[in-house]
Amino acid sequence: MEENGIALDELRDSIRQVLSEHHAQVGDQIPDENGRPLDQNLWAQMTNLGWLALGIDEKFGGLGLGAAHVAVLHEELGRSLASVPVTTTLIAAEAIGQGGSDAQQAAWLPDMAAGGVMASIMLPFAVTASAVLPAVVDGRINGVYDHVPFADAASLFLLPVVQADATLGLALLKADGDGVSVRRQPAVDLTRTLGAVHLTDVAVQAQDLIPLTDRLLAILRSHGDVALACDAVGGAAAALERTIEYLGVREQFGRPIGSFQALKHRAANWKVQLEAATALARHAAEAVAAQEADAETLAASAKFYCCDVYAALAADAIQLHGGIGFTWEHVCHLFLKRAKLNQQIFGNSAQHKERVARLAFPGFGIAAEDGC
Repeated sequence: MEENGIALDELRDSIRQVLSEHHAQVGDQIPDENGRPLDQNLWAQMTNLGWLALGIDEKFGGLGLGAAHVAVLHEELGRSLASVPVTTTLIAAEAIGQGGSDAQQAAWLPDMAAGGVMASIMLPFAVTASAVLPAVVDGRINGVYDHVPFADAASLFLLPVVQADATLGLALLKADGDGVSVRRQPAVDLTRTLGAVHLTDVAVQAQDLIPLTDRLLAILRSHGDVALACDAVGGAAAALERTIEYLGVREQFGRPIGSFQALKHRAANWKVQLEAATALARHAAEAVAAQEADAETLAASAKFYCCDVYAALAADAIQLHGGIGFTWEHVCHLFLKRAKLNQQIFGNSAQHKERVARLAFPGFGIAAEDGC
């Protein structure tokens, strides 16, 4: 398939080749209980190859491609369990590109396209979340944002706040700004980090805020949903490939265990579910790129379905690997832990199912949950 003159399959192949070569150099990198640090070498390589510029407008040094191309990057990074803040950085860039002022776009987007800015963003699940968000009072913000992805690595935060006029906005805050501090928090996922961002009397001006309208929130949520869905199908595909390879070499009773009918059926069932999830994730990405009428519904559907399939498949992959799959030294648990965090970022499965129902059947009184 080709969009904007660049074939998606060719882009996927080139990204996969680079990530495969990177993995060959560093191996699986099984971390301790504190998790992996940021993969600075991979980030630098991505910057040099222009991957971070995929979705940014050409006038800011980007490539001006759509969500379908960016989705390819998310899928391949999920396959490799990459420890880089690409999802949050690209969604932050989308927020500035779609809702920011000309000055905000000029100030941030060129550096983001060049890889000079690592960003993290949090989004409320619904506009009615204002009751639980910090407010701008007399030009200052006080509050704490828990479980912010890659908070310890980010140089820019986009955090939801209640503005002086009681509407929602995104505050653009430098990580090294006065009153901004970060405390790393434990995370089940050892391939990514989480942190609490503390804001103590942080000064904000009008140029530091992006109005968070219903339309902008829907766009950002859809991009986030597609990113996590694609990360999920990429990770699930890698976990299944490793499992099938193991079933072909592990012997029991003088035969590869993959020859046993019960295990064949389990692997085949996962392959069917993975194909469905992959088709849904890629279709949702194309719908978001084309701004189709049902793009938001497809993105939300892909988020919960793909992330749930990933978590279930990764859990069974541990079982299918037998005793070695339960060890810390084997990579299986990293897939499962990443999958469990994917289920929670930008809203859990129950919230997304309600959201899909609300979008598909408007007027039936189905309300989304508040919160980030």
